[in-house]
Amino acid sequence: MPHDLPQHRQPRARRRPYRRWPRRILVAINLAVALSLVASGSVYGYVRATLGSFHTAAAPDLTPPPSGSKQTYHGLPPENILLIGNQTRSGLTNPQQIAQFGNPKVLSGSLSDVAMILHLDPRTGTASLLSIPRDLFVPMPSGSLVGHWGKIDAALNNGKSGPDNLIKAIHQDLGIPINHYVELNFNGFMNTVNALGGLRMNFPERIYDPYSLLGIYHTGCQLIHGFQALALVRSRHLRYDPPGVSPANPAAWPADPESDLARIVRDHEFLKALLTRAEHKGLSNPLTAVHFVHALINQIVMDPGLESQLLPLVQRFGHLAAGSIRTLTIPVTTGGAALTGYTFGGVNYGDVDFPVQPTDWNAIQQWDPGVLATTTPKQVVVVDGTGAGTAPAATVTAALKRDGLPVGNPGWATVEASTSETYVQYHPGQVSMGLAVLHRLQGAVMLQPVAAVPAGRVVVDLGTAVTATGELTASGSSATAASSATTGASTTTTIPSPNGEVAANTARNQLTPYDPRPCTPAKKG
Repeated sequence: MPHDLPQHRQPRARRRPYRRWPRRILVAINLAVALSLVASGSVYGYVRATLGSFHTAAAPDLTPPPSGSKQTYHGLPPENILLIGNQTRSGLTNPQQIAQFGNPKVLSGSLSDVAMILHLDPRTGTASLLSIPRDLFVPMPSGSLVGHWGKIDAALNNGKSGPDNLIKAIHQDLGIPINHYVELNFNGFMNTVNALGGLRMNFPERIYDPYSLLGIYHTGCQLIHGFQALALVRSRHLRYDPPGVSPANPAAWPADPESDLARIVRDHEFLKALLTRAEHKGLSNPLTAVHFVHALINQIVMDPGLESQLLPLVQRFGHLAAGSIRTLTIPVTTGGAALTGYTFGGVNYGDVDFPVQPTDWNAIQQWDPGVLATTTPKQVVVVDGTGAGTAPAATVTAALKRDGLPVGNPGWATVEASTSETYVQYHPGQVSMGLAVLHRLQGAVMLQPVAAVPAGRVVVDLGTAVTATGELTASGSSATAASSATTGASTTTTIPSPNGEVAANTARNQLTPYDPRPCTPAKKG
């Protein structure tokens, strides 16, 4: 019997099977975790390697982003990223593209067809977009190949340093610091749209542009690909077919009266549709995004600092809803006949736009509150460049004194044009001092760095627009009181815009009945 067997031969009691399963489960879990870590590490490394394959070019005039724990969120600071749409024809070989965009042998050089600044706030997870009208007339940075003055889009036409020159112009003339930039050419834009499988847009009316070769001859929601998408976002001579009228010749359709300003509004809507399409395509997934990025590797240039942040930026803002992005445009005045075929300093610059203060200041502050930092200068001098005698400079001097600024005796300046902006001139590198004076003025006012201006001093060079309506309104007017409430500072002087015109466009988007817009609900797939 079993109990009579020697002890060493007694059969061992069978262990209960369930005791082995916890160990097996634990081993399986550990193995799964280990494999996941290896896999995720490989994915992470692959994503990082892919996102590190973009072409980069340094821009010495970028402003370093704010640092410190109070300014950052998981290492990401709030940043302003300049988005440049370069209309260079360089590299075009496809006959269809040359027919659409122009021959690179004839149309050389680079212009910023689109200039938008994307402000990202990682703490709140929000984004806002500010567009700069391409025809805004500005002083060019020192050493610009296009000369001392021009439309802001020409700042890009500076050879390999084009993006840096545009960055410098935006900071020096508008007071907006740029932390990073991305430059995209025609091919890059078309590849972006095509990599998403096209884009669905709703066209309330038929539209046509003979210059960009845009032709949408059916209304309603429809899929457009890279070629037509680029024609749409570049359209500044758009014609539309109004309700009840169907002329056979699209050239007879009425023209959009606001040209580039209306184009900016349409571009904002297009960008929202593009982001929504990317979201539905799953680009918040790193691996999906990598496949998309591969289509753009050779079409995009950015600064090295931005390239190093791409992965954390995707992780933080990858789920940002397109509809939550605030879109604004810097208000300008077209000035009517005064700014058509505009001549300054003996050079004709074509049709230009002028700034309008304080609406420009207010729009920039809505886009990024607190971005325009001010420092009170040690001295302010007003000089008369209107050709109208001493009265305008004396009036502005008295008004600025009443506002508490240290203002010296007025002087004289050269009259450069029959209609000109007022320039708030500051010593290079002291833009905050220029801003401290600029936000106290109204009308066609622009910043300008001038090496001859001593450090600590600001010179207000009054332009001829100050006499365009025959008046100069000091503190106390209803317009002054209104602007004080919005800017948070007293506005001491009204400088009328050309022909008394105020802003030709508002800061916020205003779609017309014929403007295309994203399809709703958006289609997947």
